[in-house]
Amino acid sequence: MKYFVLFISLLFGVQTLTQSQNLNQQLQKIMAGIYPSDQPGAALLVVQNGKAIFREGFGLADLNEKRTITPATNFRMASVSKQFTAMCILTLWKEGKLKPQDPITKYLTGLPEFAKEITIWNLLTHSSGLEDYEDLIPQNRKTQVSDHDVLDLIRHSDSLYFKPGTRFRYSNTGFCMLANIVEKVSGIRYQDFIATKIFEPLKMSHSMMLQKNKEISGRAFGYHNGNGQWKFADQSITSATMGDGCVYTSLNDYEKWMEGLWHQQLIKFDSAHSPLLPHIRINSMLDYGFGWFTTHEEDRSRADFHSGESTGFHNMVYHNPSKKLLIVIFSNSDDDRISQAFDKVAEVMNVRLPFGVKEKSLFHVLSNIYE
Repeated sequence: MKYFVLFISLLFGVQTLTQSQNLNQQLQKIMAGIYPSDQPGAALLVVQNGKAIFREGFGLADLNEKRTITPATNFRMASVSKQFTAMCILTLWKEGKLKPQDPITKYLTGLPEFAKEITIWNLLTHSSGLEDYEDLIPQNRKTQVSDHDVLDLIRHSDSLYFKPGTRFRYSNTGFCMLANIVEKVSGIRYQDFIATKIFEPLKMSHSMMLQKNKEISGRAFGYHNGNGQWKFADQSITSATMGDGCVYTSLNDYEKWMEGLWHQQLIKFDSAHSPLLPHIRINSMLDYGFGWFTTHEEDRSRADFHSGESTGFHNMVYHNPSKKLLIVIFSNSDDDRISQAFDKVAEVMNVRLPFGVKEKSLFHVLSNIYE
């Protein structure tokens, strides 16, 4: 009998190993087919049941130096950065230094009268009604805009899109305002706060914010494909704001961030402080809260995700806590390849979102919301 049990155990182990190898080969084929070795590329991380089953880079981080992308390559997160900004606010909340219900005028001065109705909660849930700062930038401006500049632009604005709290409208402005609140409440620079409260405790030693005259080691540079030619497209006039999109990190460090978030290593959340509590309804399928979109898959399990789009970079992160499944794709090109990559990887990993990934990419769903 014991030999039979041993035989079954060995057989099961061989089958599991074979399945793992087949899955690895499928993911390898998908990514290599979409991101050739001589072009700007991407990095893919897949974590299943708490274990990284795939972690690899494809393509080039720098076309001039022919430097390849690896799991340690730093990418600009764009709007994936918003989950870090939200955590900064949650940290100050847990420390008793602010409340989401506080009006933003409690911390930010010189704002128009209409700002008295806007709360921190409104900023966290894209329900403030604040104008897009991109539309307020003078056409003749040449220098990059900072979070402080965004605050000044709003000080000179004259209206809201809608009454705060009455609807959802995605807002980069709101998260730049949150960065200003972090600095006001903490008394230190935003980049120092995020380093002290998030990067250092989680040992994200290679992650940082983009800062003037400070080099980001091991980073990927961004590119745009114009008429079949790859053009350097790493920065724009809005690439310097921190609250809405300026974190640089790698697959290796982002995995540490997710472990810290889901295992509550930074701060312990009760139900009232949950970073994924769906605080505002977008439509019949989507909710939003604290830097994450939330929906339910076909099996009713909850999925949380966010994408990032900026000059030269497109990113996609997805997590299903009950399935213990994490899919992360960072890319240093601002084209549509990432939608293909995520859809194919998601299908292999049996992700079944209500949008129908075969008919409509999750990346496109989110991109339409940003517009």
